[in-house]
Amino acid sequence: MTRLIGAPAAAAAFTIAFAFLVWSAVESALSSEAVSLHRLYLVRGVSTSLVTAAVVLAVSWAQHRKRDAELKREAARRAHEAREARAVLELVVDNTPAALVVLDPSFNVVQANSMARHVHGQDLLGHRCSDVLAACADHCRDCPAAASFSTGDSQTVLRPHTDPRTGEVLAVESHPFAHPDGRRFVLLVERVITEQQKLHARLLHQEKMAAIGLLSAGIAHDLGNPLSSIEAQLQLLDESSFGDENTAAITSVRQEVGRLRRILRELVDFARRRRDEATLVSVQSAVEDALRILRHDPRMRAVKIETSFDPDVPPVQIVEDHIVQVVLNLFLNSVDAMPNGGTLRIEIAPAGHQVALRIHDTGIGMDHAVLGRCLEPLFTTKAPGKGTGLGLSISRDILQAAGGDLELHSSSGRGTTAIVALPAAVSRDRQDEKHMVAARASA
Repeated sequence: MTRLIGAPAAAAAFTIAFAFLVWSAVESALSSEAVSLHRLYLVRGVSTSLVTAAVVLAVSWAQHRKRDAELKREAARRAHEAREARAVLELVVDNTPAALVVLDPSFNVVQANSMARHVHGQDLLGHRCSDVLAACADHCRDCPAAASFSTGDSQTVLRPHTDPRTGEVLAVESHPFAHPDGRRFVLLVERVITEQQKLHARLLHQEKMAAIGLLSAGIAHDLGNPLSSIEAQLQLLDESSFGDENTAAITSVRQEVGRLRRILRELVDFARRRRDEATLVSVQSAVEDALRILRHDPRMRAVKIETSFDPDVPPVQIVEDHIVQVVLNLFLNSVDAMPNGGTLRIEIAPAGHQVALRIHDTGIGMDHAVLGRCLEPLFTTKAPGKGTGLGLSISRDILQAAGGDLELHSSSGRGTTAIVALPAAVSRDRQDEKHMVAARASA
């Protein structure tokens, strides 16, 4: 403002001084007799005012144009900074690992970041949150957004929410905020915790299995001592003093005691911790171990086992406990699918550079919808407390970590076939044998 006033004032002062000097020279040159002094003063005042006004106007116009140009440059600079800040903010919001959704008081989606569109689909804006986020007919139970609108406080869903269409497990928070114009909104923050839930459940499962293993070892130890005493007493019996009927009974008791001893030994073998590193493992041995464990399940009495093992199947490189866990999970699923009994057929054969294990049951099977989701973590069709929904998911992860995979083929009423594929590994002995055969052929 000082600059705008100072420049015209200086120009006016300079113009007046200059006009004064010019008119002083004119007055000296003209005689007072030739021109009326009154008229001369009038002309001098008018001309001086006009010239001064013109100069001040010109200077002011130049100053105004300069100031206008500076304001335009400043506005352009600030607009560019605002656009850059907005672009950076949008990048931050879109690259946030959480799904961010803004709702209005009618629970319509007004904004959503890229993670929200990835989790719930691209078509979110303008739709009701219960339709596009939760896929329910009305408000979700314990809706955090409704609580935030009513109380004005941030809310957190204490229980994880599972999207019924994608299977993603979400932890949801809601934070209310107000627009400068007074409008109210709620920001939903959804974090995808599927993997965390899966790892947590897997850890609990492993802890449970470890506890079962320790319990089995303890039971086997506690039962081993009285079994040893019974075996010792049976050895001391003189069978010649008994009749044929009693001798047969004692023989039967000895056989049953021996069977109990073998069962306890299998429990101890199952509970014993094996090495955690990958080794050469026979798939047939893993299947036989799993069958020995499973045959104590009462449901197996109504299940017929059929096996077809190719003797030339090479071993696979995997952690032994892991492959036994995979096979046992698949066997348990097959037994669950045959509540009234059936046939469990197990085939092991080479398949190119892989070893293929096929497990087919004659159970109830799965329809297309269930088959499409059965490998999702935490998805289960079993009753609460009967299954965690982790068996197939964990089995697939184990196989993929070893370079293999798991396929499932099923239809309602026609049973299910699980195909386990693992890369074939050639043992050192087989490598030496191949080298010897090649050497003999070349000789």
